[in-house]
Amino acid sequence: MSSSAVSAATTPASAASADQASGPAAVSQMFLRILLAELSHQDPTNATDPTTMVTQLAQMTSVQETVQASEATQLQTALSLVGQTVTYQNPANGSAARGTVTGVAMGTSGPTLMINGTAVPFGNFASIP
Repeated sequence: MSSSAVSAATTPASAASADQASGPAAVSQMFLRILLAELSHQDPTNATDPTTMVTQLAQMTSVQETVQASEATQLQTALSLVGQTVTYQNPANGSAARGTVTGVAMGTSGPTLMINGTAVPFGNFASIP
């Protein structure tokens, strides 16, 4: 990868947005940004070898499949928690809390647990006491 592609993909704005997001979807988005930056900064007179391009596309597909498998696993785990009393980090104030999971919703950033009438991101789930 060229150094211009790396610097273009890791500008402060993109780094800040990557820091705010988490999980497999964020990794996938970061990978795609880097790949796009690499392709857009490629020297047309010295293009990437076709084998390298196929390898990169295969890696991108692998990352996407991993993300989908992770999201499916998280959703299955979240669904298994319905009716369970769990410990979690309250998204409003960051304190530890306890409550019963009454439902699950799937959003763009993964499953969200409904606990005590509050939408709690799956990443805030801590344990089953």
